[in-house]
Amino acid sequence: SDGILNQTLHYSILSKSLYPWTDAIPKSIYMEYVVPYAVVNEPRTDYRSLLFDALRDILKEYERPLIINNNAYLVGDKQRQPSQNLLSYAQTQTQIKRVVKSINTRLWSILARRSSQPITFQAGLTPRIYDPLSVISHGHSSCTGLAILLIAALRTVGIPARMAGTPAWNGVEEKGNHSWLEVFLPADGHDNNNDGDKYEDEGGKWIFLEPTPGIAEGEEKSANADDLDRDPCKRWFCKASRFDGSTRVFASRYTKTERRVLEEMSDLRNLWLDEDSKRSSETFYRMAWAVGEEHVPGLDRTEYYNKHCGECD
Repeated sequence: SDGILNQTLHYSILSKSLYPWTDAIPKSIYMEYVVPYAVVNEPRTDYRSLLFDALRDILKEYERPLIINNNAYLVGDKQRQPSQNLLSYAQTQTQIKRVVKSINTRLWSILARRSSQPITFQAGLTPRIYDPLSVISHGHSSCTGLAILLIAALRTVGIPARMAGTPAWNGVEEKGNHSWLEVFLPADGHDNNNDGDKYEDEGGKWIFLEPTPGIAEGEEKSANADDLDRDPCKRWFCKASRFDGSTRVFASRYTKTERRVLEEMSDLRNLWLDEDSKRSSETFYRMAWAVGEEHVPGLDRTEYYNKHCGECD
């Protein structure tokens, strides 16, 4: 069918059918961080079919047969029985980590006009170039556009992902801002949790990483793209000097609370309340490129990053 919504739903369902790691993703997380067609306030474009086709070849080894009327149809390189597709949580985490690493390594050359000229970073392009199709068309973007493209790619293959970022380092706009992403790892609640984190959402936790653009075909091994196993302190921004309690960090959501919807729908709210009273008590995603816009739901992740980055030298 035509339209962004129909295409998004189609590929969300197809990914759930193809990739075994989706079995371990809670429904609430899948609906919130895989199915949605948007990350923040970027232009709405129909990118899923393009990304799905581009990524499918590098994920062939993970595909399982589609089961229709009790018949298995081969969609991967090997015929597998349904019982073999029931992975443990440890196996699921391993698969997701490998897939995230692979996509963050190869996405930039696969979507480039020439594999030898991959998509690259270029500062100061948000909000001119930051939706997935614009980034692909121009071949470059700043941190926001690159994060959105990688989030879109992961969602396309059934891996929950969301934007994370700060609108101002140390609370000072002149010090700049930054965007990155978080990926959801499912767990059964009994897995070893060596980093001391509690499981923050239903059935799992979120881990952050950065896009690693500029990797050309043939440079994959030497590039060492960022991944979910990397020590947080190895990332350039994860330092105590930036996370001293003055930097606020937010993660994006898609679904607005019922209260927020009613607030936005209420004409009376804008007619008789003063400016301070009009502000919702709900958390929204702060965007440095759209200061004052409060329409993108968000989560306050400041405490998480103070914990993980506040002790990094």
